[in-house]
Amino acid sequence: MSMQHRILMLALAMSVAGCEGASRFGDFSRPSASGATQPPPPPRQQTFTPAPTTRVESTSLPPLRPATPGAQAGVSPQPGLPPAGSSVPIDPPSEPKPVERAPARPPVEEERPAQTAARPEPAPRQEAPPTRTNVTGNWSAREASGGACRVTLSTTPTLDLYKASSAGCKTREMQRVTAWELRGEEIYLYETGGSVAARLRKSGSNYEGASAKTGAPIVMSK
Repeated sequence: MSMQHRILMLALAMSVAGCEGASRFGDFSRPSASGATQPPPPPRQQTFTPAPTTRVESTSLPPLRPATPGAQAGVSPQPGLPPAGSSVPIDPPSEPKPVERAPARPPVEEERPAQTAARPEPAPRQEAPPTRTNVTGNWSAREASGGACRVTLSTTPTLDLYKASSAGCKTREMQRVTAWELRGEEIYLYETGGSVAARLRKSGSNYEGASAKTGAPIVMSK
């Protein structure tokens, strides 16, 4: 006898035994003649219908891409920034530059009317020193007596002097003038023999002096 037959026989025997037990206790379920109440039947077992299940279809997922360090942390890398986890050289902090302050402005003064400055007086014109060229020529000599005569200074050399002559003079020294010489701003008139007849100094456009022997004033002008 196989195992299945044994199980089937055992199930039949158990069902038969259950039926006999029910017949034995059947009289107790009915009400007795004396009016005593019988215990209520046991509650029926509720059966539950399982909810229909939906079919789950499985699909293959695409291969995963290697995530960047920034993507693993949930932060998208920004352009121009090194990726997270990489070593970046840190420059030492630079010293703060001193703040240049603007120079303080001087207080604004009230405008005052311009004062007319006094014009300086022109400096006296300095005349050029006389030269032999501008001294030579004819001069009018006025003597102490009030008379006037003519004195001519030439450029003709005579020894170390230059020739000179006079005409119409009354004083003896002026009548004997034969030579002349320029020393700085002074004219020396010489008479025959080489002695000084008169000495005259520049005064403006004239030459003023005196006779060497008598001291009589003499003025020459052109």
